[in-house]
Amino acid sequence: MYRAEPVCSIRRADLPTVIVDLAQRSAAIDRGDRQGSTSLVEDLRGRAQLTEIALDDASNDLLLVYRAACAADADGAGAILFRRQAEGDKEAGHPPAVRTLAQVLFDSLRAEAPNTPLLAHVALALRALLGGPSPREDGGAPRGGLATWQERRAVAYMDERLDQSFPVSAVAEACGLSVNHFSRAFRRSMGKPPHRWLLDRRIDRARELLRDTTLSLADIALACGFAEQSHFTRVFTRTVGMPPGAWRRAAD
Repeated sequence: MYRAEPVCSIRRADLPTVIVDLAQRSAAIDRGDRQGSTSLVEDLRGRAQLTEIALDDASNDLLLVYRAACAADADGAGAILFRRQAEGDKEAGHPPAVRTLAQVLFDSLRAEAPNTPLLAHVALALRALLGGPSPREDGGAPRGGLATWQERRAVAYMDERLDQSFPVSAVAEACGLSVNHFSRAFRRSMGKPPHRWLLDRRIDRARELLRDTTLSLADIALACGFAEQSHFTRVFTRTVGMPPGAWRRAAD
């Protein structure tokens, strides 16, 4: 029922918006002008605070906006945009409960008198499931970065596949995000883009193998995801400052 795509056009004339107050844990429905809603969507998208999900049976679009606890603290802000599926949308690995909760939202909004406490409850549950930005006591991820579960999943996914070749899109899918959204959020959370993080992690693993095993350079190259020893040697030398053989001798 749900799919994700980094960029989309808002096609419907109506865009009901559920405003969730994170401090009061309450919701209000805004059926204001279309132009204002579209501008809000574009602003949230530009700041990487928008999660977009395409529904294959949605009759219209729906925007959930999460307001921070206070005006001076925007760390809790963010939004989820449910929209009708467009041709070319790709599947995303969101939890199955997203489908059920989305249906509850749409059914509630069709009622003559929507149950706003229910809307707030469901919107908060969706925010937790989809890893929406939120303030954390330990300082947390930077605004627009990965949620804690997404960061852990991305790192685990790549760590388990250091000896394999895989596209960034595979990691993004594991985190339930589009490639563009994932790449931006990963960089904000980890301080470097995914491909750079993976390359550095492979070099770290190579140093462990050079120091702790007697594997040949060719075998270490393969174990760390390099198709050729020459490529491994070039990357290692550029990153560490000396060839892997010299580094191994110095580490002994």
